Amino acid sequence: MSRRFYVETYGCQMNAYDSQVMAGGLERAGWEPAACPEEADLVLVNTCAVREHAERRVLGRLSQLAALRRRRERPLVLGVVGCMAQRLGADLVAATGGCVDLVVGPDQYDRLPDLAAAAAARGEALICTERDHGAVYRAKPRTAPPGGSHFVAVMRGCDNYCAYCVVPYTRGRERSKPWRQVRDEVADLAARGAFEVVLLGQSVSNYRDGDVDLAGLLERLHDIPGLQSLRFLTSYPTDASERLLRTVAALPKVGTELHLPFQAGSDRILAAMNRRYTVAEYEAVLDRARGLIPDALFTTDIIVGFPGETEADFAGTLSVVERQGFASAFTFKYSARAGTRAARLPDDVPRPVKEERLARLNALQSRKTRELLESQLERTLEIVLDEPSKKRETQLRGRSRNNLRVIVDRAPGLRLGVRVRARINAIAGTTLIGTLAGEA
Repeated sequence: MSRRFYVETYGCQMNAYDSQVMAGGLERAGWEPAACPEEADLVLVNTCAVREHAERRVLGRLSQLAALRRRRERPLVLGVVGCMAQRLGADLVAATGGCVDLVVGPDQYDRLPDLAAAAAARGEALICTERDHGAVYRAKPRTAPPGGSHFVAVMRGCDNYCAYCVVPYTRGRERSKPWRQVRDEVADLAARGAFEVVLLGQSVSNYRDGDVDLAGLLERLHDIPGLQSLRFLTSYPTDASERLLRTVAALPKVGTELHLPFQAGSDRILAAMNRRYTVAEYEAVLDRARGLIPDALFTTDIIVGFPGETEADFAGTLSVVERQGFASAFTFKYSARAGTRAARLPDDVPRPVKEERLARLNALQSRKTRELLESQLERTLEIVLDEPSKKRETQLRGRSRNNLRVIVDRAPGLRLGVRVRARINAIAGTTLIGTLAGEA
């Protein structure tokens, strides 16, 4: 009788990639994927520990899965993997009332088939959170939907030790995947129909394999047949070197939207966060990128309510957003993470103040996004068609080199992965509406 598994993913793109790593390893060991938890013999919950809210969601989901197990006649192994598993370890078993059978950290995914079998045979939880500072993985290619955009992790871990962040503690120190291994993985995806690859790393601008840095890696991937688009995230702002920016500008397949988190618009708060730049230095990076890369756009991350943040500090954050006109921003209320440097500071910004500041920030960012989209009206953009429209079967979605989303009507001969030109004539939410103006 076949054994079936189901992986449920929470968190970032790296977690999505890791879920594919786990699926591939289990399938090679003879397991089969299940369509839902109810059909599985092994359920793995792949977790994020960056914010408290993410962990609360996982705990709630584990309670639901524990109830599912109690209703079943056949055994079900329930495992928690990923950053939350690494952070809490054996404490996770107690936090879930003993419903978890398996706790596995990010460095042990290659052992999952054996660990799952061992967990099924023993009467107590199996904890495996040992470090392996050489661990890098290759994910099983995503097969549905075919083609499209695929993630490829090119490095793991982080050496920045920002005061609020658990990533160095849950994923370890930085280590880069050998560039030849990355090229083989990307070439294999392209041969299977992938037309875009997104290179992932917690601080991907620090990628280095011998004398090959991120710029050199992009150069080595750019000529892979079938590949139409290369993107990367996330970059530490001051590590976005001039060489990297010039390489992005020179390689037409490389996306010109750069994700550069600035986190706060106050030098005092940035220092408390252990971010190694000032507001002026951050904005100088954006200015340099704009000077080197035509049509460069920027996205960012921002935290509100970090310990000690005053209204004046927050006003500085609003000023940066107003000046820089980010295409979008991922915004968060600060929550303390045990083991980080910031967790030793008093969380002295009241929750209502955090919520009010977050609402103001989001309102400003929505206005800046709208202004950016309005500036594209009547322009003709070159886009790569990357997926069917989620709302209408008669339409396709594409993305420009700087990652603006554009909807166009289907036409005879159009297929995903093709470059076309679109004349922008309307806006719907955060998406542009265009009329086809021929193939690029």
